[in-house]
Amino acid sequence: MLVLSLFIILIAIIYFYFIRPLNYWKNLDVPFIPGYPIVGNFIWTSLKKQSFTDELNSLYNAFPNEKCVGMFSFGTAPALLIRDPELLKQITIKDFNYFTDHTKSFFKDGFDTLIDRNLFTLSGNEWRDMRATLSPAFTGSKMRGLFNMMNDCSEQFVSYYSNKVKNAKDSHLEVELKKSFTRFTNDIIASAVFGVKCDSLNNEQNEFYLMGCKAAYFATWRILLSNFCPWILKFLNLGGVIPEECCKYFKNLVYETKAVRERENIIRPDILHLLIQAQKGALKDDSVEENKGFVGTESKTVGNIKKLDDDDIAAQAFLFFLGGFETTSILMCFTIFELALNPDIQERLLNEIQNTLSESNGEFSYDVVHKMKYLDMIVTETLRKWPPAPITDRVTTKNYKIQVGKKLITLEPGFPITVPIIGFHRDPQYYPNPEKFDPERFNDENKKNIKPLTFCPFGAGPRLCIGARFAVMNAKIIIFHMIKNFEVILVKNSTVPPVLSSKSGNTILENGFHVGLKLRKL
Repeated sequence: MLVLSLFIILIAIIYFYFIRPLNYWKNLDVPFIPGYPIVGNFIWTSLKKQSFTDELNSLYNAFPNEKCVGMFSFGTAPALLIRDPELLKQITIKDFNYFTDHTKSFFKDGFDTLIDRNLFTLSGNEWRDMRATLSPAFTGSKMRGLFNMMNDCSEQFVSYYSNKVKNAKDSHLEVELKKSFTRFTNDIIASAVFGVKCDSLNNEQNEFYLMGCKAAYFATWRILLSNFCPWILKFLNLGGVIPEECCKYFKNLVYETKAVRERENIIRPDILHLLIQAQKGALKDDSVEENKGFVGTESKTVGNIKKLDDDDIAAQAFLFFLGGFETTSILMCFTIFELALNPDIQERLLNEIQNTLSESNGEFSYDVVHKMKYLDMIVTETLRKWPPAPITDRVTTKNYKIQVGKKLITLEPGFPITVPIIGFHRDPQYYPNPEKFDPERFNDENKKNIKPLTFCPFGAGPRLCIGARFAVMNAKIIIFHMIKNFEVILVKNSTVPPVLSSKSGNTILENGFHVGLKLRKL
């Protein structure tokens, strides 16, 4: 009898938590994409039969004549999928006060201050105040101050592979870009954010890199427990999606580095220094209008300047690592791989590099990078075709009426909004022949015709990624050095045509980014 009772209770739990919610949109009589228990609309991703990016794009295309449709996220929670740029503008900019926050389906509160207090996970006025406090640290002039650190790491990277090519048996050296650029990005962030010198190509087992990998590559079991049984993780003191040992490592690194700098009066113009300046109230907003390329522009954040403590500083530094470690390396991988696929584009970029250096008397600087229009067009087109983060989200903070199909419905506080960035970027009505890699889409003549918010690789509105400038400048510097020094070619192991991996949750190629490097005659 006890077994039967437990069985009935189990069935009831499964029905009420995982099956009943699938009727949500049907009961409202609005257009929706039918889902499955637990996995929602991501069954093929869950079965590793299709990449998350490709399945998300399919959801975007399911109702081509609707501005928004109902869907189901992981865990069968109903969500609203946005597929109209005007509606996206309404939500992320015009009516932003109704959608100020991200959902917390991934990073749950209560595990560690690194997660709870970083800019991405903060909500409401706490987010506004933190954004207003941090924004002066990411102006163009502050990025100018980081240029030399990025450039030094890039030259170190190129020098390493130049020696490898010289000693190669063949006329070229085959490399897998993801492994290489992940280590390079690790060194950039270690230096420019935490003030730590790394050489992850020569010292593959350095602690910063190993801890970074543990923090950035989320274990599936942690994601499931964090979403469905967070009490188990808390009871066992294992941390949330990020392992406890990683959180302790990065916090101690920030605390110790900060203490040494203050004790010995060390000033190093990196992100940690800017955060310390913000803590002291000495960080000045020196933002001016400048050429930002086509990455996107954030709306001005209205908030009070927040008094930061050491936990706040550690949380923001860790967010910068977590946000850039994987996504920036993916941007670099796809850009270089597309240049290997399109040697005519690569040759034109090389000509721009040579001409630019000639005009600047061989000097490579922050200003030189920002003068290179074709380089900007190439990076922008990569972000369009292969956005490292193919999705973003919002959550309603108060009742909001919205038209879904022919019905006006009310979204209650806490209702999730899904923005399929990849859908907008691959929609042929905005970008004809979207599978083609064509930097000319973003030349001076064409880019003014691009519909606002159909290009949003870093999000939109006030919650646009604060590190967008850092990521793009980072990518441009290494691409400059790579193409200046190497001809990048396809090899036998190259994935042609490019196919996204169904085995990884990240936007990466099946079987990796294999290319060949040939030294140029300088």
